[in-house]
Amino acid sequence: MIKILVIDDEEAILVKRGLEKDGFAVDTLTSAKKVDVSKLRQYNLLILDVMMPDIDGFTFCKKIRDIFNAPILFLTAKTLEDEVLYGLGIGGDDYITKPFNILEVKARIKAI
Repeated sequence: MIKILVIDDEEAILVKRGLEKDGFAVDTLTSAKKVDVSKLRQYNLLILDVMMPDIDGFTFCKKIRDIFNAPILFLTAKTLEDEVLYGLGIGGDDYITKPFNILEVKARIKAI
């Protein structure tokens, strides 16, 4: 079973419900500060919001990218081309902007 960690201060529950319907195992957190980095390797995918309190998603991605080898999918309201390119450039494998369609999220997860 594919295990996914969603870190998002607002949308995590919606994403969790949508993905669990397709058989994914999903854990959620509302802040990157709550992540136990030593347990990240148990996940097959990280879905990461960018605009969060405490630690933003870009900073967290840069912090963990060397130790987390699974795909990282940004799910964020940041829509500018420079932001998308930055997210992909620091180690993101995909970038979806909010508002999003859960069907698109599922399709992109299956693609990566």
